[in-house]
Amino acid sequence: MKKLMFILLGIALMVANTTETYAQKKVDKTVVYEVSMHCKSCKAKIERDLAFEKGVKEVTATLDEKLVTVKYDDAKTTPEKIAEAIKKLGYEAKVVEEKKKS
Repeated sequence: MKKLMFILLGIALMVANTTETYAQKKVDKTVVYEVSMHCKSCKAKIERDLAFEKGVKEVTATLDEKLVTVKYDDAKTTPEKIAEAIKKLGYEAKVVEEKKKS
């Protein structure tokens, strides 16, 4: 009975350690781009189509400021890949700032 308890305790500790390690490695980042969008259709197209890019979690575009804010998983994509996806949509994109969020 004591052996079983020690085995279960060991398994529980290994699972807890693995979960903690995974949580430490997963980091979401936010990057802001200045984008050459002109109208509401541009804004809608960027928000809609960019959301399908691998690793992109959230996209918010502001037409007045011509800024696109993207929250992404840094293990799956990079700011350069996101900028390239914006360019494929037909817009110029320049990184304004990048922030790290966990």
